[in-house]
Formats: sequence, C-alpha cells, structure tokens
Amino acid sequence: MAKTSRPAGVRSPGRPRSDASRAAILKAAYQILREGGIAEFTVEGVAARAGAGKATIYRWWNGKGPLAVEAFLVAVSPRMDAVSESTSAIADLRKQVHLAAGIYRGRVGQLLRELLALERADSETGKQLASGFLEPRRKAAFVTLRRAREVGELRSDIDLEVLADALWGPILHRVLITRATLDRKFVDKLLDLVLAGATDGAKAGATRAPAKRASRRAQSA
Repeated sequence: MAKTSRPAGVRSPGRPRSDASRAAILKAAYQILREGGIAEFTVEGVAARAGAGKATIYRWWNGKGPLAVEAFLVAVSPRMDAVSESTSAIADLRKQVHLAAGIYRGRVGQLLRELLALERADSETGKQLASGFLEPRRKAAFVTLRRAREVGELRSDIDLEVLADALWGPILHRVLITRATLDRKFVDKLLDLVLAGATDGAKAGATRAPAKRASRRAQSA
C-alpha cells in the first residue's frame, strides 16, 4: 500500500504536547535569559527550572537558540502590541513608537542584540527572530500608517516604506549599533522631525500626552 503523504509541519501521531509543560519551559527559559543573557542560557538550566526533561525540550526545540528565541517572542511580543486603536491614527503611531522605545530601553533591547548575534552561528535562529518578531512589528506599523494616510492625517503621496524606515530606523540603530541614549526627549524630537514632513505639525504636536503614558507603562513592565 502506498504511503500517504503528510503536510509539512504536521507531527506524526504520538504523545500529544502538554500545553502546561510547554508554557512552563518557555517561562523558565525567559527568566534565565533575562537573568544571565544568552551566555548563561543552557537547555540543562531551563530543564531544571521548569521541572522538565531535556528529552522533552529537544523534542520541541532543536537547541538553545530556537528555545531562547521562542521564549523571547512569547514574553515580549504581547507587550509590543499593547497599543489600542483610538480615533487618531497619528496619536496611535506616536504611542507605538514611544512604547517600542520604552521597551527597548530596558533588558529587551540588550536581549535583542544578543539574539540577533546568534545568526552568525545559526542562520535559522536569525530567520526565526526576523519572522516572529521584527516582521510582525513592521506589519503592525504599516496598519497604523495606512490608516493615517486613508483618513487624511498623512499626505496622500507619502511613501510609507520610507516613512516607516525614518521612524523606526534611528531607534533600532541606537539599540543595535551605537547603544546611544534612547530617552523620551530623543523619541519626541525624532517623531516631530519625521512627521513634520508627512503631516500637519500642529496635529503631530497635539498627540504627545498619550505617547508619554504608553512609554511610562513600557518602562515599568
């Protein structure tokens, strides 16, 4: 009898995954990652803290790189997406940028640098981080930018690709390359400078208060 082909990514029948065990492993992994960075991160350490067997971890992840990245994604992604939609797309945009900057100012920015550095030894880990974290952040930004353009808060002829790079590029440059100060003053100046050429200056300046609250919440998380 001919074998039935199985769709890519579907596991063979067997012992089902335990959601509770998986959640415990990811929680322990992120705790260890925060405490000691990738240098102190080991599968053995995660297994011990989670009360799980190494065999269980290796059944779900190929090694410490994929495990560390998934733990990072599960812990950090919801915080990055915490901006709710308001009546002003530009106000939401400012809150998004301030929220991201506030999160990157802390331990998350340091961990992002370390995880991206893993790509030198493991290209698949780099792809996992890009597809699971960086690309979704960019897509979320484009949702807000398109909405702002559609309702007339941005010029109709504005290039959203260029605008997105102009807004987030300097922030990631400071996080990943120069490690220069990423304080509120810098972020406000960046937003004012970039949005001055893309939308009415009075509107951009009038939306600072919600952004400040988002940034404070990000830093305290």
